[in-house]
Amino acid sequence: MTTEIACDWALVTPPAEEPISLDEAKSQASITSNDDNGLIGSYIVAARQAAETYLQRALFTQTWKLQLTDFADVIWLPMAAPLQSVSSVQYYDTAGTLQTLSTSFYTVDTTSEPGRVLRAPNQVWPSTQADRLVTVIITYVCGKSNVADIPESVKQGIRLHVSAADADRNGGAAESRMTWKAAESCWNAYGQVWWRPPSRCL
Repeated sequence: MTTEIACDWALVTPPAEEPISLDEAKSQASITSNDDNGLIGSYIVAARQAAETYLQRALFTQTWKLQLTDFADVIWLPMAAPLQSVSSVQYYDTAGTLQTLSTSFYTVDTTSEPGRVLRAPNQVWPSTQADRLVTVIITYVCGKSNVADIPESVKQGIRLHVSAADADRNGGAAESRMTWKAAESCWNAYGQVWWRPPSRCL
């Protein structure tokens, strides 16, 4: 019998660059004026976030933190498709002191999607503080390291998303809803990621 380990995750450091440029977005939406550059920029961010949520992937280099109530032998990392690296694995020891786990206790799989942390062979996870809601914290970097490596299908979906947002600033237009669907079709060409919650045997 297995039971899921409670966990949650959050973005620590957002990407420093977006998948498409302001000029690309304006060209897709047939915008020539510079008056709404700030607004179009916000559309780009929203479109990238929508793509990442839909795909369950980080598109460009960003840092995430996963918090768990306990260790698991296999810990899949949300949004880590691809996973670049694991910055640290920390835990609260039995005395409640935050410790950084030696890398000898675990291995990092950057090939699987999403990436994962695995207990190293012949190792035993350290004991953690009893009755603590969060005992394990994993900080990691994920996403493509180069914007040029983000698939064109994903970028086109983001362009369509931006174009639809600009064309229907008040929301609700049927044509815009069709464009949202077209954006999702582009993202489907890349593929969603199946994330598995960590679990332990009872």
